[in-house]
Formats: sequence, structure tokens, C-alpha cells
Amino acid sequence: MTELIEHVYFGWNPLAHAPGCARPVWDDAQALHSEGGRPVATGAEHHACGNDICSHGDTFTRVQLRLICTSCGTVHTIFGESLTQVISHTSATGWGQPPRQIGEVWLWPGRPAIPGGEPHQYLVTRQPATVTEATLYGLITRYRDAFGTPLWIAGAVPDPDGAHHVSTLRWRYASNGLTTLEEAAAWIADAELCQARPLVVAV
Repeated sequence: MTELIEHVYFGWNPLAHAPGCARPVWDDAQALHSEGGRPVATGAEHHACGNDICSHGDTFTRVQLRLICTSCGTVHTIFGESLTQVISHTSATGWGQPPRQIGEVWLWPGRPAIPGGEPHQYLVTRQPATVTEATLYGLITRYRDAFGTPLWIAGAVPDPDGAHHVSTLRWRYASNGLTTLEEAAAWIADAELCQARPLVVAV
């Protein structure tokens, strides 16, 4: 299942450094995998769970992740049980790749639909600074119409009360189906101006 682009970029919280850190960069990240034992009243007892599909047993795998900043001395240690570790690359996550400028806007890629393929969703900003919920200006997503023709639809100006849904977000403006990614980017760049132009009727 393809992950929505808003989940790729948003909802992730940065780990804090000490106030005034001169170089807020995590210098090292290390993981420790170990096995933990669940406490029981006697050695003959076993861990029991009321849920018959629960994977709990007397022991469990434990993962600890720690990060250190040598500038401010901050150490974060994160603990978890029975976690899955996935090693990936920015070409597969979308996140971590630089934005692509098309005209007056910058496009931040989501996950490709298939390995090695092109992203089918982009977040859009008006500047090359990091995309955040504060800098987000638009979203472009690809779909196929009833005839199987690949098209792009764009949303511009995020608005929680907006009348248009593109992906799971609401927008003040939304396009019709557009033929190319470049056309969608140009539509977003001009969306507010196009909507503000008065209708001129010849008499």
C-alpha cells in the first residue's frame, strides 16, 4: 500500500537539543538489540495474555536507539519491544530528497508508486526551504480517469475549512485533471491570481 505524502513529511517530531546548541546535529546513532524477560511470580509461571493472537511470551526482543550531540551533550535513548527495522534509501522514501523547482514553486517528492519509478505525489512550497506544515502551499497527486488516462490534480492554499479535498488535506482551490506535472506546478503557482481575476463579459 502506498503511503500518503502528508504522512511521509508531517507528524514526525524532531528530537530536541539543549537550548543554545551551537551545532544541533546528531553526531552518532546506535541501536542495541537484546532479549528481555517478563517478570513472573514464580519460576514455574509463564506470561499469559487474554488475547489469543498476542505474541507475548516469557521473553521478548528489545531494541534501544540512542543518539548523541557532541556539541551540547544531549543524549536521546528510545526503547521499544519487538520492533521491525527497515533500512531504506531516499529514492524509495521520497523524504530526504532535495526539492525540484518547476517555474515559481518547489516540489517535494513522495514515495514512488513502484521501486525505481517516479513519485505520484508532491508537496509544493513557494521557496526551497524545508517543507513544513507552515510552508506548505500546495499538493499534486496523480490518478487515472475512467478511460485509464494518467492525469494530475492539484490543490493550492491549505485551509482547514476549504471546500476541496486533495488526498486527505483541505484546500481553498483545486484544479481539474491536468496533463503534465509541469502544468500542475504552473497551476498552483497562479492559483490565487487566477481565482482573483474578475469575470469580464462583453456586451
